Amino acid sequence: MATLLRLTSPIRRSTPSGQVATPRPDTWPVLYSAQSPTDGTVWPTPGSVPVTTIILTRDEAPNIVRAVRSAGWSRQIVVVDSGSTDDTVELARTAGATVWHEPWRGFAGQRQWAMRHAGIAHDWVYFLDADEWVSTDLAAEIAARLGSDDCVAYAHRRRLVFEGRWIAHCGWYTNSWQARLLDRRTASFDDAVTYGERPSVIGKVERLSADLIDEDRKGLAAWLHKHVGYAELKAERQSAHPATRRRLARTWAAVRRPGGSTRPVSRIVASELVFPLLPGKPVMLFIYMYLVRSGWRDGRNGLLFCLYHAWYELTIDALMRSERRRGDSPVTDQLQPVRS
Repeated sequence: MATLLRLTSPIRRSTPSGQVATPRPDTWPVLYSAQSPTDGTVWPTPGSVPVTTIILTRDEAPNIVRAVRSAGWSRQIVVVDSGSTDDTVELARTAGATVWHEPWRGFAGQRQWAMRHAGIAHDWVYFLDADEWVSTDLAAEIAARLGSDDCVAYAHRRRLVFEGRWIAHCGWYTNSWQARLLDRRTASFDDAVTYGERPSVIGKVERLSADLIDEDRKGLAAWLHKHVGYAELKAERQSAHPATRRRLARTWAAVRRPGGSTRPVSRIVASELVFPLLPGKPVMLFIYMYLVRSGWRDGRNGLLFCLYHAWYELTIDALMRSERRRGDSPVTDQLQPVRS
């Protein structure tokens, strides 16, 4: 993976309207670390912010040390492992995290279990994926704002690095808001949600101006394999709830109670009502991402990223058709194993 330019940039404050300016593409955040590369000091001081960082893992050896170290500002770091067969657990402990073992409950269920665990030391929890890392800007903004705002959660955007380049266009960065810093006394995850999990909160959600960095070190093959798994989960969910009436009910519930889900209402309407009705979804998605939302500005990486997401939608459709065909067929298919 190509080395990215890492330049220190000041914390970007939200505008009075609540909007956050898009960062310049020629700046790049600096990884938070307990040791400053210049004078040996860093802020916030390691372990000084009363937050428990929770990282879910399974076979994340290439990523876990960076993730744990980038969360060094929080007073407690917990890795919840669901059966790693590589060195993830040992590396996490060496980096300073507490490791708990729990069989996989699903994306929402695992987060709910971790957040409610008796060993969590703080009311505020921060969910960090193993392939992500916290910048000095984000750590500093969390330290400065935690406890000073009248809210129960904070959301921020993610900068996705795909094959060595930040995907700044195609709509991905603009729509990447996620509530990750939660007051667990007012937050919950729906255990029944297997994919696309979002916390529900009782109260106000504020926005942070600094970004989280999503930069997987496991390579393109692992990224593709992961998205095949996501496609299977999404196809299963759509097959289980195919009726337009149910999609309307979920959308109406979000509009009627906007303070509950941390997912923007506009995204819910687009994904639940508009997009499922479009013909030729893979082609339409590519046109939208690559042409309408300027994915071409991210060069070859942007082209591949948009193509792969069109392929992702095609995979979901193929999986749903395959499942329907299996359900309609009176004869059990006899498939030969694929030889590698």
